[in-house]
Amino acid sequence: MSKVVMILILTLIMAQQGLGFLVWEMVYHVHLLNRMTTDFPPLTVHVKSKNDDLRERTVRKDNEYYFKFKPSLWGNTLFYCVFRHGDKVKMFDVYKSGDYKHEKFSCRQHRQRLVYWKVQDDGFYRSCDDESYVKMYDWRR
Repeated sequence: MSKVVMILILTLIMAQQGLGFLVWEMVYHVHLLNRMTTDFPPLTVHVKSKNDDLRERTVRKDNEYYFKFKPSLWGNTLFYCVFRHGDKVKMFDVYKSGDYKHEKFSCRQHRQRLVYWKVQDDGFYRSCDDESYVKMYDWRR
């Protein structure tokens, strides 16, 4: 059998098993969690991409804002967010194609991919399982 046929067969097998290895199977679920110590001033989040404006939202203490999407087949999906808490403002990418391919295997084995961003007084933490978080950014620029 030629290499092309073997690749096609393997691709079809992976698609049938729903292993989530194929871009068109994946669905990302992004959770922006407010874990600030106070609700005053309120935390606002404004999520955007090139094609979508998810509008500014107020996220109360101990609550979250959630959205989901399927990434582009071209591998160029990008969602960024502006976070505001009083006079503190921070903007960064909450999802960028390619940023998550090195996550631990347990986070990559399903079609439903989870991305958690926990906002705290000292900064922003990311996780793929809502358990083990890594600090990614401070509030200051």
